[in-house]
Amino acid sequence: MTRSVLIFANCQGEELRTTARYLTCLTGVTDFKWIASHKVTDADWAMRYGPDFMADVAVVWEQVESGQESAHRAALHRGLPKDVQIIRFPPFSALCLWPFSGNDPRQATDPTRYPWPDSIAAVLATEDLPDNAMFERYLEITAQRMPDLERRLRFDLARWRATDAIADIKVADWVERNFRAKRLFYTAGHVTAEPTRFLLNQLLSRTAFIDGALAARAALEIEVLLRYHAGQDFECVPLHPLVAERLALQFHDPNRLYRWHGHEWTLRQYILRYIRWAPYLD
Repeated sequence: MTRSVLIFANCQGEELRTTARYLTCLTGVTDFKWIASHKVTDADWAMRYGPDFMADVAVVWEQVESGQESAHRAALHRGLPKDVQIIRFPPFSALCLWPFSGNDPRQATDPTRYPWPDSIAAVLATEDLPDNAMFERYLEITAQRMPDLERRLRFDLARWRATDAIADIKVADWVERNFRAKRLFYTAGHVTAEPTRFLLNQLLSRTAFIDGALAARAALEIEVLLRYHAGQDFECVPLHPLVAERLALQFHDPNRLYRWHGHEWTLRQYILRYIRWAPYLD
């Protein structure tokens, strides 16, 4: 029976599983399973993730969470076979890059249209202005209300280090070293291929039944697989130009087009559509 690696994580875990399943050097060595920690239900533990699902699990890659253990995490631990190796890793997140993320009452009834809220755009949705005036108003208000982004970054760093402290794999220093030079995030919680590459190599090198030579071969395959892979780019929230300027983001291109499902939008196009809650699927 093939030994499986079970990934218990948010949607970043899906990226890990998809990439790992394409590694030819691991064919016949292991399979990769994923439980979406943010979507699992009570019924799933009996119906989908019961003893049959867990029987071949030899290693768990578990994304950590701060605070008290959740009911679903406790259910995971109860269902695992004995003597399973557990490797804990932090989630990737960056709140400082989108400082106006906040409440938007429209999400209560339409949570999937624009799931990454912008509190300033939500307020402007009550105003009746033509496009040019609306966008200028957005830029004006956000410039006036732009917080201290270095302070926000320090909060992120403290949060990254807090999750590092309860994980086997550490990411805080790596993110701090790299987030200005290269794009790591498309949204506060969706990542490019770079974090997946870093994390997958770390996880494989710590997996007990994968020796050093096999982990090295996997690292070469990962490099090839992800060389042109964009990561979780199906929803890209544009960066505010002042955020890019004040955090000295070297990769930022003010003329960049941002993918939103089947569309490629400028910052202006995205913000106007968000303010007007315009549908993007016809």
